[in-house]
Amino acid sequence: MADAKPTGKILEIGDQLSLSGRHMNLYFKNRHWHAECVALKDRSLTDLKTWLPYVQEGALMLRVAPEESPVVLEHFPHLPTAVRWLETADSLVLENGQWWPRLYTYETLRGFIISRFRDLDISLNSYVIGANHMGRVAAAVMAHLGFSHISLVDEDSDKLQQEVELLRRYLFGVKIDAVPAHTLTVQEEPGSLMLNTLVLQDDSTVLGDLSYFNFMKTGGVVVDISECTSHNRLLEEAERADLKILSGLEVQARIDAEILMKQFPSEYITHEDYLESFSDNLQGLKNSSSV
Repeated sequence: MADAKPTGKILEIGDQLSLSGRHMNLYFKNRHWHAECVALKDRSLTDLKTWLPYVQEGALMLRVAPEESPVVLEHFPHLPTAVRWLETADSLVLENGQWWPRLYTYETLRGFIISRFRDLDISLNSYVIGANHMGRVAAAVMAHLGFSHISLVDEDSDKLQQEVELLRRYLFGVKIDAVPAHTLTVQEEPGSLMLNTLVLQDDSTVLGDLSYFNFMKTGGVVVDISECTSHNRLLEEAERADLKILSGLEVQARIDAEILMKQFPSEYITHEDYLESFSDNLQGLKNSSSV
C-alpha cells in the first residue's frame, strides 16, 4: 500500500496568500501532498474566537502577522513563555483540539544565526532597527545569543521609549539603549550584528543613514527580516561595506521549513532544498496571487 500523503490546512487571513503561503502550496503540489495553504477572506481578528471553530476542521495552524499580536493574544489566557513576555505571536497551532499561540520566528532566527555565523563577536554592540513587535523578537534573539549591549533604533521617539522599557523589564543584565534614527551615524560603539525589521523605501532617510554602516565593525553581520526578498538596497549596501548578510527570503524559508518539519515529522524536508525551491520560484510567485 502506498504511503499516505500529508494532509491538512495552513490558514492565513487576507484576500490572497502571502509569498510564503504561495510557495508552500507550490511545494505541496510538487510533492503531490494533499496539504494546502488557504487564505481566509473577510475575517477579522477582533472576533477571532467567534469564527475560529468554523474553520478548524482539517486545520493545522493559523499564521498571523506579529504586529497583530495585541488583538490575537487577548483571546488566550495561557501563553508560552516567549509569547507572554514579548507579547508577540506569529501563529496559532491546533493541538488536541485547542489553539495555542506560538512564536516560530524567535527560535528559528536564533538557531539560524548561530549556525551561519559561528565567529560572531558578541562582545561588541548589536543594533535592532525598528521599535515594533519584530524588533522585540530581534532584541530577545540578540540577548540569548549572548550580547550584553543592544541598541534599538527608530524615528518615533515615543515608540522607541516604550519598546526599550518593555525589553528592560525582561532582559536582565543587558544594556538596552534607545537610539533615535538620526543619530545612528554618530554612534561610537561598533556593532557586530544588525537586524532590520523596517520596510525601507529607497528615498528613506533611515535607509540613507543605515547605508553608511559606520556603526558596524568590518566583517559584521546584517540580517534583514523586513520583507521576503533575496536582495534589496540595504543588503546591497551592506555587502559593499564588507559585511555578511542574511536575507529575509532565507529567514522566511528557514521558518517555513521548520514549521513543515514540525507538522509533518515523517517527511524528508531539508532547509537547503526548501530555500532552493523558494528562491527558484520567487519571481513567479510574486506575479501570482495563488498557486
